[in-house]
Amino acid sequence: MPKDNSKYLFNGEEYPKGRLVLAVVKNFININQPTLDQLREAFPKPLQGSIGVFCTEQEYLARKENSNDQKERFFTKQDEKLCVDGQNILVCTEWGVGNIESLIKQARNLGLVIDAVSGSVEMPKIWKVSHSPKVEEFDATALEWLKNNNVLAIHESTGNGSVNAFEKMKKGDIVSLGLGNTVFRIVRVISDIEYIEGSSLSTEWLMRRYEIIKGLDKSVKYTGKNKRWSPRYPGTSWEVPIKEYWMFEEEILQPYYELTLKDLGFDSSQISKPTNLSSSVEVMNTVSLNQILYGPPGTGKTYHSIQAAVKAAEPEIFSALGINESSGATPEQRAELTRLYKELYNAGRIRFVTFHQSYGYEEFVEGLSAKTEGDQLSYFEKDGVFKVICDEAIRNFKDSKKSKTELNDEYKFNHALESFKLSMFDDSDVYPLTEACSILAIEDDGFRYGGNWNSSPIMKYEDLRTLYLSGVESRQGIKKSENVSGLAKQHASYFVRALEAIKKHIPEGVISSELAQKQNYVLIIDEINRGNISKIFGELITLIEPSKRLGKSEAIEVTLPYSGDKFSVPDNLYIIGTMNTADRSLALMDTALRRRFDFVEMMPDYNVLYNEDGLPFKVENGGFEIDLARLLKTMNKRISALYDREHQLGHAFLMPVVEAIAAGENEKALHELKNCFQNKIIPLLAEYFFEDWQKIRLVLGDNQKPEAYQLIKQSDVDYEVLFGDTEDAGDIADDVQDYKLIEADSELWTDPLTYKGIYSVGSLPKDEG
Repeated sequence: MPKDNSKYLFNGEEYPKGRLVLAVVKNFININQPTLDQLREAFPKPLQGSIGVFCTEQEYLARKENSNDQKERFFTKQDEKLCVDGQNILVCTEWGVGNIESLIKQARNLGLVIDAVSGSVEMPKIWKVSHSPKVEEFDATALEWLKNNNVLAIHESTGNGSVNAFEKMKKGDIVSLGLGNTVFRIVRVISDIEYIEGSSLSTEWLMRRYEIIKGLDKSVKYTGKNKRWSPRYPGTSWEVPIKEYWMFEEEILQPYYELTLKDLGFDSSQISKPTNLSSSVEVMNTVSLNQILYGPPGTGKTYHSIQAAVKAAEPEIFSALGINESSGATPEQRAELTRLYKELYNAGRIRFVTFHQSYGYEEFVEGLSAKTEGDQLSYFEKDGVFKVICDEAIRNFKDSKKSKTELNDEYKFNHALESFKLSMFDDSDVYPLTEACSILAIEDDGFRYGGNWNSSPIMKYEDLRTLYLSGVESRQGIKKSENVSGLAKQHASYFVRALEAIKKHIPEGVISSELAQKQNYVLIIDEINRGNISKIFGELITLIEPSKRLGKSEAIEVTLPYSGDKFSVPDNLYIIGTMNTADRSLALMDTALRRRFDFVEMMPDYNVLYNEDGLPFKVENGGFEIDLARLLKTMNKRISALYDREHQLGHAFLMPVVEAIAAGENEKALHELKNCFQNKIIPLLAEYFFEDWQKIRLVLGDNQKPEAYQLIKQSDVDYEVLFGDTEDAGDIADDVQDYKLIEADSELWTDPLTYKGIYSVGSLPKDEG
């Protein structure tokens, strides 16, 4: 078998061949937790040859005993052994040019990324760069200069990892250059980072020169898959992972440039389309329209609602992040998730609300709100968060079905409406519609209008827009219209006057407008079980069923009681609830709610209490170690036995401790553990068990510990001292105990044996107490 000195880059580390295989198998075990049979299926024996990719330690010892071959062919050190199904696994060290390529190909099929190969000829990397005028300095003139001079550019303050990606590029690397969400050129980098004179861009811009491999006459809108390296994904620069080169070829090279990877000089034997797409490429799970994340406190329900919301709103972008949902997001992925969440929230596509006992239909759907102007009290209809996001989702749903002509008309109306708003109060504090009625103010959703009346209703922009797009021009036309509110029909004279005023601002000619894409919207309802569901949803509880949504064959529409508006729930609105099972049992949930939601259980995740090597995080102090995973598991087993599984303690309580351990700050970790017990765990246990301190002692293992290590001290109540020598207290004096939590400044809180004794009483000194 020929030898070489090639090294391989995997998960940010460089490995020779044998060490690469050990790292790959170890990574696969950590992520997938396979059985021994599943591991053999993932790494079949023929990949290596006669010896196999791995064997069990028992098989290894039997082979060594029955063979005269004394050469060491497996990794056998203690820290090199892996564990599957309770058995030690030893990985083979015998790898050469032929079999290592077979294993790398199989690893890529399994979704593991081996990014680069060095030793002989290093393959170029592939990158995405997007030029799009989004800041004042980067205008059309600067863009034209970059195109004419074959220059890539990125501002030094660009976020989302784009600058880091741009800095990692090397001469010879391939770049897919786009303009915004379009494809434009395939180019090759020919310079290091430099500042090139001649443009309007300042020295804060990083630049690289390139040569054109193939370009298009004009940029073409990209319509392929939405990966992080695709033009549609927000971000200026990103690397294409080797495992997705085949997809880059299918989505960009072939359809837009009629090129292949081989045309660009890539070794196609090292790049292949995965045969098992379900494991190697993130397959988007179908997201339920209505789901509730439920579980005990501290299990990350609100934390995971951010991930669930981004996944529902932008499934393709979520898929592009490459998050392993079984093991969770990396810190970098979490940062990007948070950024996307904020972006979607600011765009109005994600909204957040918390239910509570006094929350009602008026706040959630619609109701009447009072307003005082001078000494005049008036009432007006006010939309709740659910109606607002439903209306926005419906508008997008309908826009996605409109032609370009219809969208042009709507664009012109919106332009005219904004122009009218800017000019309507130039001559007066009110805008007269008739002698008896004027527009009094501009609100978010319409014009407040009225006269010498007891109320000042709102003339909704949506009604005016509907009338304009329907071509209605008279009072009679408004009264006959089926798609406007009852108020518009009642006050048709005022609505037609306002419509005439807006039309005067309609721009001439046709304004180009792209076709609208259907988008998903998300409403997060935190603590959904704490509200009175019947009171909050009212008659709308039926409308959230998937089959009853707008766009489905069984769609239902209702008339709202306050406004008289027609209302339905669209199929592009996702509802995500969170529910604390310790606050209210799932069995006690409103039956109507339970039937209409999918429930996703979120129990304590002990995996986050283990590091990347599969070892538990431990607080080390004074020569002792506190195993956080064993600590939490032990307490939760006791809680389940004494109460139920819905009142366990979540892993989130211990995350500040884990973060301190990961940072190498063991003193801080012990301090965080102390705070966790004092301020979170013990108060929560007191709430769970209604101040039954005997049970709390059982959870903490104090009944088994020497007194010197008990957090809650137990003592007999001396009734004779308290009440004197009397028989009156005799009936209640039997078996009554006094319980006392140790002082907050006790040294016991910072003694590691205090916590170790909770799960390992045998580790405590026997002569104490």
